[in-house]
Parts: sequence; C-alpha cells; structure tokens
Amino acid sequence: MTPSDAFWLLPRTPRTPGWARAFFRAQARSWGVAPQIVEAAELALSELVTNAVRHARAPRGREIGVKAQWDGASLRVEVADAGPWAELEPLAHCPDGEDGRGLAVVAAVAARWGVEPRPHGIGKTVWAEFAGAVTAGASGRTSSGWPGEPRPTGPGS
Repeated sequence: MTPSDAFWLLPRTPRTPGWARAFFRAQARSWGVAPQIVEAAELALSELVTNAVRHARAPRGREIGVKAQWDGASLRVEVADAGPWAELEPLAHCPDGEDGRGLAVVAAVAARWGVEPRPHGIGKTVWAEFAGAVTAGASGRTSSGWPGEPRPTGPGS
C-alpha cells in the first residue's frame, strides 16, 4: 500500500489540541485504521500538540504542524513547532501533580516515539508510531499488530 499523508497547520491556542484530535480522528477513520489504534494515536497526538501549545516558546504567530501518515501497516503522527530543538524525555512527576505526564503517556501508548530537529534548522518535530490494524470494512479483512490481540484464523486469514 502506498503511504497516505495528511497535514494540518494549526494556530497555537488552547483549542488547538481539540482541533488536531478531530481532524486526525476523521482522517484515520477514512483510512480504515482500527479503532484501538486510532484511540492510542489520538491520545498521543493530543499530548504532543498540548506540549507544543504550552511549551514551544516559539515566536508569536508561528503555527503548529500536525501530520499523520498511514501505510497500511503502521501509523505515524508528528507535531512540529518552531520552539528550540532539544532531546526530550518523559519527566518524573509528582503523583498529585497536574502536569508532566505527557511524554510518559506517549511512551506508554506508542510502539516508538522520538524527537528530531526540523530540516531547515528552526524548531523540532516530535513523533510517535503505532503498529497498525485495519478495520474489516476498509480492506475486507482484519489484522492486528498488538500483542495478545485475537488474530483471524481459517480460510483466507
């Protein structure tokens, strides 16, 4: 399957994570990505966009780039901002605290995640990848990339 991409430029506002989730959800469903993969990727995307809105320290007016890529076997979401590039790690957080869990959530739900400088030298891209599965309606079959998930058996599987 040829990879499919979707890209959105969004303003840095408190509403941006919700917009990113809605655009992504609609796109992923149109690709036929299984609901459990969509849910995990949507959660990670929300955390990454929220981090970009809150912490990017980018100049006023700079937008956030959100990209989703589906190749039929894996799903990748990316969030690019103009904030300074730095190695990112999940923070140790206080159990009673309200902040500091975003990258830990991403690490928990994604198969892989990372950060890289943007090619033109301004900002960074934080990404997360997910093992893919398609819904039966999208391709006529069901497959799963998650350990422990039921797999089709019998003729044609």
